[in-house]
Amino acid sequence: MTIWDNIYKNYQKGGEAWATLSEKIHPLFKQFLSQSNFEFKYVLDIGCGNGKYLKLLQTGGFKTDGIDSSETAVEMTKKTLGDDSIVLCVNMFEFEIPKNKYDLVISISTIHHGTKEQVQNLINRIHEAIAEDGRIFITVPDFESSKKWNTFKDHEEIAEGTFAPLSGPEKGLPHSFYTKKEAQKLFSKFRDLQLNLDSHGRWVTQASK
Repeated sequence: MTIWDNIYKNYQKGGEAWATLSEKIHPLFKQFLSQSNFEFKYVLDIGCGNGKYLKLLQTGGFKTDGIDSSETAVEMTKKTLGDDSIVLCVNMFEFEIPKNKYDLVISISTIHHGTKEQVQNLINRIHEAIAEDGRIFITVPDFESSKKWNTFKDHEEIAEGTFAPLSGPEKGLPHSFYTKKEAQKLFSKFRDLQLNLDSHGRWVTQASK
């Protein structure tokens, strides 16, 4: 059982709506959708959680796939979507994403849960997974903002720029943080890159292949 599966199981039992569970659809995502034209309308959500982003996209005509490290989250997403979408419980850093398949790849508050090398490798594979002119909407946490996170008052550095909290629901889970310059380098394979710092201290990344 993964750390996030524990979080979802606890949530189902009436526990805390941790992190993105407590958030509504990001306002920048709604703006992103309204300003984008997608040819194929096929999306992959990395860290699909309870499926709320995929449900929104499904109602907009998208074919939806999702992955998550939590079996509980996967079941929640399947129930939310209620169709034949492919939703898998996998390790995102090990999952082989099909190449040139998706018109859109999204990931909200997920892909930073690893070392910077793991995250960069995943971003490179996301680039390969997107069809020509496809787009991404991905968030990674800002390095300076992370210093204000309550859960990171007590932490250890496990690699350069990667930290793990020593207490709380995400105890021991790696978190990589990025300066704006680092975020720009992380997504340097993409074009038309837009980075916006949101109120939660995350770099909201929008870009095209």
